[in-house]
Amino acid sequence: MLPLNIKMLKIAFPFGALSLLLSSYATSTNPSLAPKNLFQFTNSQTTTLPRKQKPNLVIADVNSEKAAIKSVVTLNLKALNEENIEAYMATIDPKSPGFELTKNAIAQSFSIYDLKYVMNNFDLATISGNTAIVKVDQTTTKVRGPQFRNNRMVLMHQFNKSNGQWKMFSSEIQKVEYLN
Repeated sequence: MLPLNIKMLKIAFPFGALSLLLSSYATSTNPSLAPKNLFQFTNSQTTTLPRKQKPNLVIADVNSEKAAIKSVVTLNLKALNEENIEAYMATIDPKSPGFELTKNAIAQSFSIYDLKYVMNNFDLATISGNTAIVKVDQTTTKVRGPQFRNNRMVLMHQFNKSNGQWKMFSSEIQKVEYLN
């Protein structure tokens, strides 16, 4: 049995990787359980261009922000694949409500599972000021460990920009497809 307080983690844990790991574990032991969304994004906004600003400059800015955010997702998944807790937590906003719980839960999951994470697709949904919402399609497969349901999921991640750097703040699972 997974030695974690699953109910507490599903409420507080802001990221899809561990949330899906826990929901996958729960469904492998009780298939009637469905994955839970952790946070609802109710304040999503779209960016409108100021009238005096040239559109091509805004597009360049949005593209550079998109590239910066995508690099954070890439680093996040790389840290998960390498089971590097420090590198993983460096991609997370320290102001996230589940920061410390996440750190402890990820460390514990690394001791139980060896999983492979692959980003299939990345899209910037919205960006407004220091907040962005991105849609990530990823596949998670078990390399070693107890029972786990390999999966492909779509996540909406909220990013916050602080001191010039984008960090993951929360995640919502949009769709899960179990592969086994």
